[in-house]
Amino acid sequence: MNHEHYMRIALDLARWHRGRTRPNPTVGAVIVKQHRIVGIGYHLGKGTDHAEVVALKAAGPLARGATMYVTLEPHSFYGTTPPCTQAIIQAGIAHVVVAVRDPFPRVRGEGIRQLVEAGVQVTEGVLAEEARQLNEEYFKFHETGLPWVTLKVALTLDGYIAQPDGRARWITSPEARRWVHQLRGEHDALLVGAGTVRQDNPALTAREVLAFHPPRRLILSRSLQFPPGLQVFQTPPETVVITDRPHPSRLPVPVWQVDSLDTPQDLLKTLAHQGIQSVLVEGGAQVFSWFLKHRTFDRLILIYSPRVLGRGLPAFGELRHTLEESPGWQREWVKPLGPDLAVSFRRKPEPA
Repeated sequence: MNHEHYMRIALDLARWHRGRTRPNPTVGAVIVKQHRIVGIGYHLGKGTDHAEVVALKAAGPLARGATMYVTLEPHSFYGTTPPCTQAIIQAGIAHVVVAVRDPFPRVRGEGIRQLVEAGVQVTEGVLAEEARQLNEEYFKFHETGLPWVTLKVALTLDGYIAQPDGRARWITSPEARRWVHQLRGEHDALLVGAGTVRQDNPALTAREVLAFHPPRRLILSRSLQFPPGLQVFQTPPETVVITDRPHPSRLPVPVWQVDSLDTPQDLLKTLAHQGIQSVLVEGGAQVFSWFLKHRTFDRLILIYSPRVLGRGLPAFGELRHTLEESPGWQREWVKPLGPDLAVSFRRKPEPA
């Protein structure tokens, strides 16, 4: 049987709900019997049936003696839903093909062990790297204890994110802004500096996509001074101010205090403690430079507008790297967005 063929179908099913299943990973499952697909499923979100159970219900009695392809190791404990391993065993599945083991500590090999002990044949590692990439935020969070960090920068061809007076609306096109709403919906939280909030008064919402769990809005601030009437304080979803200074109780939103904002490490530990697995950093220049300087990011997305200002606020004006000091990035993809162009880079691993 062509394991990769059916696993690709399972991965495609999982991609349909990428970013909508948080805090759970996105998972797809396919059941095959006598070279025919008899059941498919994907996870819709926390509290709903997992992909394996959806596929088993679709297959019904045809599941007995069949092969199941699943993009992540079946979960093995009672949580908001019963264990998938139990459902697989009771349905009589003969063979389970798993792309990659689940890094969640309560699963991490336990699901496979239960299946093997029940006499189910298990094959691991089919398209494992693709499966990891599908849930890279989830894997990083559970393997390192830190959230996944994406920097998103909208800028002109000559590298400016705003005019000299700080005004930045609108550098990019409506098509790019719609895509950014989708990107926001795939993250647990959006992070900006207080200067961006004061200057632009953004809403910071995923308005044009179906966001099952709207991302939290996080604002970095040391002064804790904000003018009245800001959108982020008056409209849902939740907004949190993060500071390393003593904070007054008069702020209209929760305040999280970190030990230090000298580097992003304390911030990221605090976010992880709050269960935030992924954060999209949206500005401004000081915040971008802060993450880049300390190399505490996983992906950098640059959205170029076909404009040239000649002067303005540079995206990374706080950096003072030489060519030798400047970190190299690996290009992932290039995406046209109307007249604009998005380019995604991955941070290169540090040398051993």
